Amino acid sequence: MMDNKGQVGVVVAILVVVLIVAVLVIIQTYYVPQWMKEREAEHMDVVANQFAGLKYSLDLQTMEQSSSPLTNSITLGSKELPYFVTARAFGSLQIVNYSQSNFTVRVSGEGMRAQPQAHYISTGNVSYILSINTFDLCIQNAQAGDYYNVSFYSAEISARVAEFINESFCQVILTVINESEVIYNQSVVVGIATGGSYCINLLNDDYKISTKILPYVPTPFNMSFNSSTHGQFILECTEYVEETIYISNSFGIIKYESDNVYFVDQNYIYEGGAVILSQRMGSTMLFPPFIEIVNATRRINITLIDVIGVAGKTGATGYGTYSIRTNFSQITSHRLLMENLTLYIFSDYYSAWENYLENRMNESGITYQLTEGDGYISITFSNVELSFNIARVYAQVGPGWVT
Repeated sequence: MMDNKGQVGVVVAILVVVLIVAVLVIIQTYYVPQWMKEREAEHMDVVANQFAGLKYSLDLQTMEQSSSPLTNSITLGSKELPYFVTARAFGSLQIVNYSQSNFTVRVSGEGMRAQPQAHYISTGNVSYILSINTFDLCIQNAQAGDYYNVSFYSAEISARVAEFINESFCQVILTVINESEVIYNQSVVVGIATGGSYCINLLNDDYKISTKILPYVPTPFNMSFNSSTHGQFILECTEYVEETIYISNSFGIIKYESDNVYFVDQNYIYEGGAVILSQRMGSTMLFPPFIEIVNATRRINITLIDVIGVAGKTGATGYGTYSIRTNFSQITSHRLLMENLTLYIFSDYYSAWENYLENRMNESGITYQLTEGDGYISITFSNVELSFNIARVYAQVGPGWVT
């Protein structure tokens, strides 16, 4: 007689095995891809935060112009799940030099560029002054009655030669007026022989020109000189000089490319001081570069960062956490006063720049015209003052000293 209990036991065992296999198949085919997709998405968020930290470090080094190296970490790839059939994600990190990055910023137009200038002047005007480095009054063949006057903004400075004791000697009396207030009125030198020579440093703190007047004068400003024939002012300054402007600079970038299995591939790019996220659907700017726009004074201040890779240490591929060491090298500044200005940005991710700059310009209220071309955008302004700064930073992937 057949043992029915034995058959039931076998059937139950088979059903249990089938159930376990079915559960494992469901987990493997449905839940595991979801888990791995979430894990790869979390890893992309980690990379985004790491690039934010990298940007902060480079901004800090540029602001302080510090040559002390800083280290940041970038994680390539994400681990597979244990006990299940899964694929590990990988990634690559590259420092792309300026000749291969396809990122170039160009400024062109008609206007003025800030340049150092020297003037030896007794009567006349000097215009568009930004800063003064040397300001001396040199008297030759001093004669009683000689005078030396200069005025700018709300200040008036006058020096006059007067007789001292007798006709054989002279003294120089300096008067400094700011907004109708006399802030200095004394003899600065006495006992000069008539016909003698003497130079006065007008930036001496005692005369209060450098401390009470110049720091508060809006730039650019003009100076007017009116003097007698026995002397001249020596003015060494930075001033705007008219010229046709053309500045073009290509930049190195830092690029992370993901090789995901379950989640959409994403690339993170540090470009000119901005962090850009790029994927199949397009690109967007996560963290902007330093761009300051003041509509009231029509001033624009732009600082972009050029990354220069150290030979032999410009990349890593695969899985793991790699360090990026950076240090500041130098900064080049261009200060421009433009009648018309066009700013060009050539980039593989120009749409991200376009969206950011369009929003930024609209927020500022400054008038502009934006044009999109093949691989670039251009923005045109009129009558603006532009500070265009290019900072250069050396970088390497992996341990070692950055030189």
